[in-house]
Amino acid sequence: MMVFPGDFLGYAEEYIAGYGIYEEDGKLFAATAGRAVVEEKVIRILPVKSIPEIRKNDVVIGRVVDTRNSFAMVEIARKEGDDRALRHYDRAFLHISNMSDGYMKNVEDGVRYLDIIRARVIDSNLRLSIKERDMGVIKAICERCSSPLMRVKDKLKCPECGNVEKRKVSEYYGRGEW
Repeated sequence: MMVFPGDFLGYAEEYIAGYGIYEEDGKLFAATAGRAVVEEKVIRILPVKSIPEIRKNDVVIGRVVDTRNSFAMVEIARKEGDDRALRHYDRAFLHISNMSDGYMKNVEDGVRYLDIIRARVIDSNLRLSIKERDMGVIKAICERCSSPLMRVKDKLKCPECGNVEKRKVSEYYGRGEW
């Protein structure tokens, strides 16, 4: 059972206090959040993994959920290298100026709706950058037929309908499950 600090768990005459438990006037309480377990009359708390925080310079994986003239909104799915789930999906902001070192005419030359991207967090307001070589689109679908796109040099081509699309493609495009 999940418990939080201060939750009453039983009496000292029933159980022996183990890790994460404190006794007060013969009563046992949780000292930390986690899962309460009883083994051979010893009650203890198994700590839960903390929820990852997203900070400046973290690399995140996210999905483009909206594009406008000069920016894209990205729903962050996870922090790279951390298998813990986020408390909720954070929305991040990817400005066109943070997509490439060169001039980019419009946002959809960099990313498009439903693209999966790998990006670096550049500030505490969850602004993202995909300028680095290993950042950018890592998975995309064809705008015409919704088939997965294949990488052909710096462009993406649909194997089903032959449509060719431009994106800011990461060197990790098509590798692994994102």
